[in-house]
Amino acid sequence: MAEQSESLQDQAYEMIRERIIFAEYTPGMKLGIKELCENLDLGRTPVRESFLRLQQEDLVETRPQSGTYVSKINMRYAEAARLARECLESEVIVECCAKANEDDIARIDAIIDAQDEALAADDKRRFFEKDNEMHREFYEIAGRPVIWQWLNLTNTHFERFRWLSANTLGVDPETVIGQHRQMRRAIASLDTNYASYLVRDHLQKSRYDGQKIVAAFPEYFES
Repeated sequence: MAEQSESLQDQAYEMIRERIIFAEYTPGMKLGIKELCENLDLGRTPVRESFLRLQQEDLVETRPQSGTYVSKINMRYAEAARLARECLESEVIVECCAKANEDDIARIDAIIDAQDEALAADDKRRFFEKDNEMHREFYEIAGRPVIWQWLNLTNTHFERFRWLSANTLGVDPETVIGQHRQMRRAIASLDTNYASYLVRDHLQKSRYDGQKIVAAFPEYFES
């Protein structure tokens, strides 16, 4: 019974977390327990308990005698997460160059092909998810999946910002795919310096998009 309860709590947590990251539940939005239970087809207990985990990730905030609200995006947290990922991933991809085999390269190729398909279908959500899958694969190849798991728990504000940016600034998906193809070639050719440079360049774009996004959606960000 305890395992079932924990599983339901996990479901509630994952579903609400995903909807916050992809701005289905927008910053500042009130999250009513009754409405969430109906939308997620879950009971009140797992939904309430999931709020505790979401609060730990600073994705929701509870206001006394008012309710629970989606937290606004904190750009200080987002930039810190971006920098951490840039520093770690530029080293991780160097390890990829030393460890990648033909099967690893084939998986990278499959992800790039899936991104091409998502682009052709104008499926922004799938394109975004495949972008993350591409980078997660680097950590898998390098034997560093724990680092990716850790980043995934600490970069929620960065992910929220990236999704908002992708849907408002018109991030060129062809450019993203082109950068991924360059990374693939650098890994396959064991070009560690170029691979490291490509990752840093790829992740630094958000530094220059930040002010534009905040100016366009000031109500979504902490002041």
